[in-house]
Amino acid sequence: MTLRLSQALWAQIGEHAARSYPEECCGALIGPVPKDFAASGRSVTATALRSFDNAWEASTRKTRYQLEPVQLAKLEREFLGTGNGIVGYYHSHPDVPDWPSPFDLLRAWPCYSYLIVSVAGAAVGGGRSWVRSDDGREFHNEPLIIDGAPI
Repeated sequence: MTLRLSQALWAQIGEHAARSYPEECCGALIGPVPKDFAASGRSVTATALRSFDNAWEASTRKTRYQLEPVQLAKLEREFLGTGNGIVGYYHSHPDVPDWPSPFDLLRAWPCYSYLIVSVAGAAVGGGRSWVRSDDGREFHNEPLIIDGAPI
């Protein structure tokens, strides 16, 4: 499994994370949905993103995020029949590493890429992409390729 995106998208995610600091930011990664989307070893390319406001209750947005379900449904409907769709999600981890938390695992769906960026003092420190295991018990780190180069 691999997630590919451009430097421009990576920069947009970093800007969103810095703007949202010290709270978590969140958004959807959009791209062509491959026929083998659910297959082990698949590769997805994000060609666009959609930022969302963190819909989690204000008191815990530093450690939790939620995409607003109505906005998410509208986004999915927007891409029906186009061959494009949501291939993953991104969110930030303010002042902690870019490793998924137990909460992240509880809320993850199979097949999708989950890009987590670490942010410290409103500066992006790095990022990693993850895919939930089929049994839902763990995440697997997947290669993150930006403009052809792994990070």
